[in-house]
Amino acid sequence: MTKSSLLAASILALLCSPILAAGIVHAPAQPPVSPVLITHLDRSRRIVALTFDACQTRKPTGYDSKIIAILESTHTPATLMLGGRWMETHPAATEVLGRDPLFEIGNHSYLHPHMTKISEARMEQELLETQDDQQRYTGRQGHLFRPPYGEYNPQLLQTAARLGLRSMTWEVVSGDPDPHVTAKDMIREILRRTRPGSIIIMHMNGRGWHTAEALPAVIAGLRKKGYTFVRVSDGI
Repeated sequence: MTKSSLLAASILALLCSPILAAGIVHAPAQPPVSPVLITHLDRSRRIVALTFDACQTRKPTGYDSKIIAILESTHTPATLMLGGRWMETHPAATEVLGRDPLFEIGNHSYLHPHMTKISEARMEQELLETQDDQQRYTGRQGHLFRPPYGEYNPQLLQTAARLGLRSMTWEVVSGDPDPHVTAKDMIREILRRTRPGSIIIMHMNGRGWHTAEALPAVIAGLRKKGYTFVRVSDGI
């Protein structure tokens, strides 16, 4: 084999390598959906959805694996809204979460910007890069989008819908990003405010200060009230 053919073969092998290929994965296009905002599940069923945000700006955030361990040990389905940059800095965790049938994964933007203050092109970039990361690390992509800070406008809902993403916020706020909100506070408020079809928001990126501490009592308390836990897509 000549030097030129050997070089060509080496380049081809590099291009086909899993490591390089993993960096250029693009999620398949999804069919568009209606531009509606989901704030709760089916009210006619005694169901509730636990949702956990894993968001990250350019400043790194963490991963509270205790939350996932509790969900798994109690066989509690949940919807995990993952940010693109968070997935890139937590690839191993993302891969494990994406393989677990107990969990549904969704899009929480790439860098957690104020989406109503950016251009439509940037909106699309934030969503598509996050879908690509889902595909890259889990082999699948979700169909839900949660706007950062719960901020949205018609343009954002339409952009997400055009990309096949249904936008979702929440109904019950756990308050877990506030370090002054104790586990007892969280348990009391979630149990008091939850009703059939409620979507509860918590955080799993280390910014939920007492989430893991409160979660077992939240799960047990809602089950005692007769609620069944579902993933968001299974309850709408």
